Amino acid sequence: MADEQFFETLRKRFAAAQQAEQSQRQEMLEDLRFRAGEQWPQDIQQAREQDHRPCLTINRLPATIHQVVNDVRQNRPTPTVSAVDDAGDIETAKVYQGLIRHIERQSHAPAVRSYAADYAISIGRGYYRVVTDYASPTSFDQEIYIRRIKNPFSVYFDPSCQQPDYSDAQWAFVVDNLSRDEYKRRWPDSEMARGGFTSIGDREPIWVSADGVQVAEYFHIGYAERTLALLEDGRTAFADQVADRGLIVQERPTQVPTVKWCKTNGFEKLQETIWAGQWIPIIVVLGEEIDVDGETRLSGMIRDAKDPQRMYNYWASAQTEMIALAPRAPYVAAEGQIEGHEHQWEQANVRNFPVLTYKPKALGDHLVPAPQRQTFEPPVMAISQARMQAADDLKSTTGIYDASLGARSNETSGRAILARQREGDVSNFHYIDAINTAITHETRILVDLIPKIYDRPGRVVRIIGEEGDERTVALNTPTKDRGVDRIYAMDAGKYDVAVSVGPSYTTKRAEAAESMLEFIKVYPQAAQFIGDLLAKNMDWPGAQEIADRLRKLLPPELQKADGEQQIPPAVQAKVQQLNQMVEQLTQALNQASDEIRTRKYELESRERVEAMKVQAQLIKTQVEAGSREGIELLRQEIAAIDQRLSTLGIDEPVTDEPEMEQPAPGQPTAQQPMPEGQ
Repeated sequence: MADEQFFETLRKRFAAAQQAEQSQRQEMLEDLRFRAGEQWPQDIQQAREQDHRPCLTINRLPATIHQVVNDVRQNRPTPTVSAVDDAGDIETAKVYQGLIRHIERQSHAPAVRSYAADYAISIGRGYYRVVTDYASPTSFDQEIYIRRIKNPFSVYFDPSCQQPDYSDAQWAFVVDNLSRDEYKRRWPDSEMARGGFTSIGDREPIWVSADGVQVAEYFHIGYAERTLALLEDGRTAFADQVADRGLIVQERPTQVPTVKWCKTNGFEKLQETIWAGQWIPIIVVLGEEIDVDGETRLSGMIRDAKDPQRMYNYWASAQTEMIALAPRAPYVAAEGQIEGHEHQWEQANVRNFPVLTYKPKALGDHLVPAPQRQTFEPPVMAISQARMQAADDLKSTTGIYDASLGARSNETSGRAILARQREGDVSNFHYIDAINTAITHETRILVDLIPKIYDRPGRVVRIIGEEGDERTVALNTPTKDRGVDRIYAMDAGKYDVAVSVGPSYTTKRAEAAESMLEFIKVYPQAAQFIGDLLAKNMDWPGAQEIADRLRKLLPPELQKADGEQQIPPAVQAKVQQLNQMVEQLTQALNQASDEIRTRKYELESRERVEAMKVQAQLIKTQVEAGSREGIELLRQEIAAIDQRLSTLGIDEPVTDEPEMEQPAPGQPTAQQPMPEGQ
């Protein structure tokens, strides 16, 4: 009974979604075909082709749509993650953001979003989704991916949604139509494959038809009644998970949502599982949304541009027809003049005959003139003006004018040209804002999903910085990241997201380099201080090496390494105080060294004077003695004094830093005591 009720509810929900959007989907399908070039009403096109009349299609809409879509590609929204409670961490928020960039890169997210935006801008709505899968065939770790939904008509959402991102949807379908043979190949053991096609098709032709079987992914949210408990330390937990009831301060009932998924043929569950997140992981990108008497109407740029485009095609065809057929005006001939030559005259407007033969006819006594063309002046000028008016109407309905498409106008200054181009951007900015809304919801889904998918302690993941720099971090375990002990607990704290729309980092870098060049032209003195930053923002090879060299030429106070943390003011004051103390101690040490050096010089000078006096006295004694033995003894004494004077450097001038000579072998050094007896 439970299964019967489940499938009855499932089929009713799908029928309700299909009925609510039936007319809306028909208009969207017509818009899509119109963009593809099917712009003439079928009966008019057949009639013109039968008459061999021009039926031209000058499709100007794709270029207009690409103008807005490519603006989305250039100005990629950037999600930002921030902590919102005391359990959150700024560094962990940066890991979240870097991990989201990793998910975007491996999923080719810009292409996925641009594809959905293209449909939203064209027909009013596009979709993409978030999925999980194993990192590799040999791994148990899962990864998160962003995937496109190629056919937006395959998605059916809860029509009671009120939020612009459909985040309040209670159920959704993603359908796929398979042939009966393909269905049997995938699910050969299902009841329907064993012979239920005919009976089910008779009752539910929506799910089973002569062409095949409709298989749907069915997301639906269920709620479980639980009791939430507030603990003494401020933490919250479910009451049935708290072992000590005495720790509970307050309780309240709550409903916990669970997203369930199954693949079904409308009567059987072919697969089923529980989705890890709290939202249905399908992201909608809307175009223009208006509510008319309770009925939601969605449209894109094509809806209001169809009539001007049809007029443009008609006038282009009429102009071509008038100019091409002007020399082929019909002939006027008297009855019987072309008798016997009808075949030749019937092809006169198609083939160029050198001679056209006719029979002369007389009216009384006068011959009737030869057949002549009925010439007239076609209204080419009026048609050209009507065609130009249709082109202007097309610009008005799309909000894209010639300046936005790069055409020259009467503006002369660059500022005026940019102002005209921005008019088109502003008139279609609601499409950019819809992308912003979609990516905000997408990022919320990722932030909610990351702690549940990347939950293994010690799992190493790649994170990507804003500049594209990569590094790896370990999650949910103590780790050392860039020399600092951290723990990135992905399941602790709450984190909020915000999305800013602007140019990509590469575009910003090019604009920064251009702006710095203009600034240097106005203020050349700044070049020596910002030269490294200018080189860093250049795209040519070797720019980073040049930036590193220029940084070394900066004053010491500007040579701050990239990524260096700002020193707190209190620490800066302490460092400055220590530097002053070191400077004072250095001055005192230098002063003491000077005093010691001065006293040393004074002592050496006194010793030199006394030695010279002794030498003079010995010479005098030598002269007075007069004996050989005395003279020989005096010579030995004088030689000893000379050796001592040589050691003292009596012949060298006294300097602040006397050169140190290597003593001769056997001679004493300044650090060795004099030998006894000398």
